[in-house]
Amino acid sequence: MKKEIIKVHQDQDDLQKFFINRDVDRWNDEVAIIEEEIVLFSNLLGIKNDKLYSNIMERMNEFKLYNLAFQEELIAYDRKLEVLKECEDLQCETFFLNSHNEFKEKIEAHFYQYRNFKKTVFSVINNK
Repeated sequence: MKKEIIKVHQDQDDLQKFFINRDVDRWNDEVAIIEEEIVLFSNLLGIKNDKLYSNIMERMNEFKLYNLAFQEELIAYDRKLEVLKECEDLQCETFFLNSHNEFKEKIEAHFYQYRNFKKTVFSVINNK
């Protein structure tokens, strides 16, 4: 049986906060998976010693650093969301909604770039 996520009594503000928190949870899961995938790919490709593999390993290390930076940003962003719970006026809520949209675009671009990179890794692994 599927659990009801949105309650009948929730107003627009509650729904916005719910969706923001859901985004943050999903992003935390995604950066954790990326970290695990990078370890896996490094183990699979790290033993090869040619130019293609070294270029991929270099890019993988870059993604590892970017991903770590996003993990840290997510921790800070999650703390910042505590203030959103205390927002009492429209100006405060608007600030957080705009902030959320900016962060969302930034992290979604990171995920998009990583997915494209992962396609390259898959093609290299499949062509061994």
